[in-house]
Amino acid sequence: MAEMTGKNTANTVEAALSDDGSGLVLTRELARVLGQPHAGADGRHDDEPSPFHDGDLVGTVSAVCTVRRMRPDAGPAGVSAIYKGVVDGPVEVGRTGIVTDKHGDSAHHGGTDKALYAMSAAEQRHWSEELGGIEPGRLGENLLIEGDIDDVEIGAILSIGDPAAGGLRVRVTGVRNPCATFARGVGRADWVEVFSERNRVGVYLAVLAGGVIQAGDEVRVISSPGHRVTCRRWFAHHDPRDAQGLLNSEIFGNCVIAPFTKKYVRAAAHEQVG
Repeated sequence: MAEMTGKNTANTVEAALSDDGSGLVLTRELARVLGQPHAGADGRHDDEPSPFHDGDLVGTVSAVCTVRRMRPDAGPAGVSAIYKGVVDGPVEVGRTGIVTDKHGDSAHHGGTDKALYAMSAAEQRHWSEELGGIEPGRLGENLLIEGDIDDVEIGAILSIGDPAAGGLRVRVTGVRNPCATFARGVGRADWVEVFSERNRVGVYLAVLAGGVIQAGDEVRVISSPGHRVTCRRWFAHHDPRDAQGLLNSEIFGNCVIAPFTKKYVRAAAHEQVG
């Protein structure tokens, strides 16, 4: 595929399903790079609070998505499972995610700490318009939530459906870090930066208690750590003060920080605020 820097067309996205992206000259490979000051964010939070408290309704599931087919990818794994689509009716979820789902690059995607990837449904609609029309699941999301899922705290425990009636209990483990695989998946050389600009990149969930989910299920906060560092706030700033707050919350037993998030938290904790 020839170099693309800004064409927002459905044809580009559809072409990416069969093109491995080896001809795409990316303007950035990864949104947040370990070792960079503030990991590519601005380093200063604006005291954005968490809007959710224990028991609050975050939103409702509007779509559950699983892999449609694997696409070729120029990355080390050779394939990508980013092409997902909506599944009707109840869907079984285990500790590693939706039982019918797959992952191409298992070193960076999937696993127990990234069992489910949830996006705001409003964000999916925004990007569908930007890209010329895409179906739910086309950005790799497993769950679309009608609600501000990015505004939950890192480490929060959520319910999806009623766990007592077969629903899920999950932990918010961190944020998506837009990468080259994602950019190749939509055929956009500038996608890492473009997708990151809104600071609503979606969240990863670990499944603490598996079960069955479906569209219409409520997503509620069971418990929040109370450190006030939401997923959106962390991705936007990587503020060293927030990093220290996250680590302190873990020390006091209020929060479990997943390893893929903790490495960025530790790196940010001792940086000078820019």
